[in-house]
Amino acid sequence: MTTKTAKSKAKPPQKRKPGTNGGSKQERIDAFVESFLANGGNARQAAIDAGYSPKSADVAAWRLQKDAMVLQQIENRRADLRQKLELTTEGVLKNLAQAVYFDPRKLYNADGTLKPIPELDDDTAMALAGFEVVESVDGKGEDAVRILTKKVKWLDKNQARDQANKILGNYEKDNKQPGAALAAAVDKMASLTAARAKFAQVLKK
Repeated sequence: MTTKTAKSKAKPPQKRKPGTNGGSKQERIDAFVESFLANGGNARQAAIDAGYSPKSADVAAWRLQKDAMVLQQIENRRADLRQKLELTTEGVLKNLAQAVYFDPRKLYNADGTLKPIPELDDDTAMALAGFEVVESVDGKGEDAVRILTKKVKWLDKNQARDQANKILGNYEKDNKQPGAALAAAVDKMASLTAARAKFAQVLKK
């Protein structure tokens, strides 16, 4: 008689609940690093996401940011993301320049109609933050008329110009200019990346 032994299935790792200091030290550090980069550098929130309680989050965040190994892991993770996403300084500046020099006239045909997305040149398309089509109906029955309203949103020129100046160090040349003390060159690059990713999804439709 053959006896069958049931194989136990491996349980998937449980998602750590914010405020619960569970998991190994390295697991908490890994979670802290990922959250720190994802939320734009909010160390306290990253500590909470890593499992530290809100009461101890400030102390934990301060300690983790002073840890040389943690700082090195953050830099290694940043380098890995840059390589995977091909985010070079030249590439970022090119995208910012596309926003700075964006010309809304290039969105339209000679007769004043809006160009289809596939017909836009690369520089114009990359400067867009969103494209929305709203469908409505005017009237009822046989008299009903289908109306399409197209909404186009492009990236902020002033914000793009400010970010480009930070990268190039132009603010450091004039200490009287507001923002010269800012240490981060690309503080809001994540928002631009998210906007372009959302726009890319529109292009695929």
